[in-house]
Amino acid sequence: MAIYLNNNVGVKLATAAAPTAPSVDISAFVTNAVINQIVDELEVTAMGDTAHKFVAGLQSGTFQLDVINDWAANQINDTLRGAFGLTLAVSVITVKGTAVSATNPTYQFSILVNNLTPIGQGGVSEIATSSLSFTVNSAITVSSSVAF
Repeated sequence: MAIYLNNNVGVKLATAAAPTAPSVDISAFVTNAVINQIVDELEVTAMGDTAHKFVAGLQSGTFQLDVINDWAANQINDTLRGAFGLTLAVSVITVKGTAVSATNPTYQFSILVNNLTPIGQGGVSEIATSSLSFTVNSAITVSSSVAF
């Protein structure tokens, strides 16, 4: 399948066989990628305070992907189907093909492969797509030195 998308985001997934090393580059099939970072708010208000006070607690997040389905060996659907119910490492870069830097960092985290769309959406003459949302199963780290 030859589809050109003018997207610059880079996304690599690990596999069930090597769940900690992102090696499957699915960038060409990603139409949208969103990392949502959330931190718990812990209240630390003391007697005599005039307003509530909070500190950051544990981090959590979600990773949302809109993809054009590809059922070929070692591509999106094959990789996710093989890892369903497992935790996979992910590496994401905002602008693929350019040097990793402070302004173009890589994001590393793990996702729980907790949902799958094995039969894509789309009509007979349309491109099959999937919108997936994964629970982030680790801290999200940002690096200006980890290569993509």
